[in-house]
Amino acid sequence: MDSRLESFLLGKSLKLSLRYLGYSVILMALFFGQLYLAGNLEMGNSSSLLMSPLGVTVSAIILAGIHTYRNDGILMGTAVAVIIMSGYTLYGVISLNHPQPDYGLLTGVGTAVMYGVPIGIITSTIAYVLRRLAPNRSSVVSEKK
Repeated sequence: MDSRLESFLLGKSLKLSLRYLGYSVILMALFFGQLYLAGNLEMGNSSSLLMSPLGVTVSAIILAGIHTYRNDGILMGTAVAVIIMSGYTLYGVISLNHPQPDYGLLTGVGTAVMYGVPIGIITSTIAYVLRRLAPNRSSVVSEKK
């Protein structure tokens, strides 16, 4: 694959891309865990703004945008958004008391992809364009020659 295309899709630094994927997995686990604890063990209330669909969407937008602004990588920015959204949508599938036969784990993943991909693509594209317009203000990883 051409190095410019690889940089555009995956990011200039694979190490930094993997770090942001790790952050998104941690956020996914936190969203899922907080909703699971509040819903099943009655250990609190999950009605705060951060645990709402809007809060999850905003955190996906922020992390995907930061990744793309600092490291390019539109595909990785989209993956970050999908992973974060899946923490919220998978809880909705697992928490059903009487799940329908056709309503299972795949529906939760499909919902995360349905919302996460457009969020990730739009956010990553905006961040990529902003970084290109103001290159001296970004902390993009420099290419090694």
